[in-house]
Amino acid sequence: MTIEVGRAGAQLRGVAGDGERVYVAFAEGPRSVIEARRGASVVWSAPLSGTVGPLARGPVVVVAAVAGTGDAGAGPVRGEPGAALVGLDPGNGTPRWRLALDSTAWVTISALAVTEDSVIVGGTFAGSLRGDARVVTSAGGGDGFVARVRAGDGAVEWLARVGGPGADAVLGVAAAGGRVAIAGTFAPGAELRGHELAPIPTDQALPFGDAFVAELDARGDTVVWTATFGSKLDDSVAGVALARDGSVAVAATIRDVAHVGSIDVTARGPADGLVAWFAPDGTRGATAQLGGADFDGLSAITAAGDRAIVGGFFAGSLTLAGQTFTAGGGDDAFFAAVDERGAITHATQVGGDGREELVALSPVPAGFIAGIAHSARASIDGVQLPSPADPNSGAALVVRPFP
Repeated sequence: MTIEVGRAGAQLRGVAGDGERVYVAFAEGPRSVIEARRGASVVWSAPLSGTVGPLARGPVVVVAAVAGTGDAGAGPVRGEPGAALVGLDPGNGTPRWRLALDSTAWVTISALAVTEDSVIVGGTFAGSLRGDARVVTSAGGGDGFVARVRAGDGAVEWLARVGGPGADAVLGVAAAGGRVAIAGTFAPGAELRGHELAPIPTDQALPFGDAFVAELDARGDTVVWTATFGSKLDDSVAGVALARDGSVAVAATIRDVAHVGSIDVTARGPADGLVAWFAPDGTRGATAQLGGADFDGLSAITAAGDRAIVGGFFAGSLTLAGQTFTAGGGDDAFFAAVDERGAITHATQVGGDGREELVALSPVPAGFIAGIAHSARASIDGVQLPSPADPNSGAALVVRPFP
């Protein structure tokens, strides 16, 4: 199923689903709205103050991350900006609880993951960050954080910092069966619960960030393993996923030559997408490179059984799963399935006359949802999306079974 869902003056920011309904987050200037949809019909709509970000659906609640200055998620927050989590009733959109994440400087929420009874939240902050009675303080200009929040009432069970004297961030979280995986970027000197994150060796000291992935136990106080990868230039991370067999996949965008353990991956153009696999014990596994001769990369990832579904962007031409895609009027988007051997087993282009962007991916039973933003006419597997009246407000949902 592919449907157009754009709202005038609104930007698509997050998607989630449960097999029966799809939940969509739109930012409308200083305010936001969450919609629950069944096909093309809107079941309920819930307004929120602040700018909405990631969205997640758990067994008992729909969780939205919201940022704002002075007010976010229907209440005050501290920070420039501050942030909040809002738990909504899946049946009617009524707020069940709200958690403010206050900072003496600023805080942003980058990623959410849900389990049977909790929400894992990851992001970046500076100064001192507080959630309930839990407080952490950054060691540099910006550190990453990860927290576990009870899904039933929004209480913070634990809060951990990732960072050092440089710029650090948690950009992806995943959780399943008592395991918590996080991924992000870090500068030299960063640590997680006393475990130093090892920068990639180079022939000279450089300030650029590398990528990391780590697993914590369910209590958040034990680091099970950590791994790092990257190049001598800045690398970015789009997220992390836990496969059904316990393997961990990280979606990243690399430049130059990225060192992933004993494997060197050379970007074919200015930047390429990279999926790096890790065994349940942290041992480095296979990699998959997604890119052509132009500036390409990854923007999202979710689990698909024993595979990962990734979304990304490309210019020029791109060959994936035996197909060659050519971008239209601007950057085009794609989503692809990647297995643990590093094989790209399926790929779909999102193309058109303007710019297309895969904003978010979310799992649903036996499938996934892709949230697509588009500025002009676009096409997805032969389904035509009309040109939006406002180029900033085109949005579509793609709901697919696992390929």
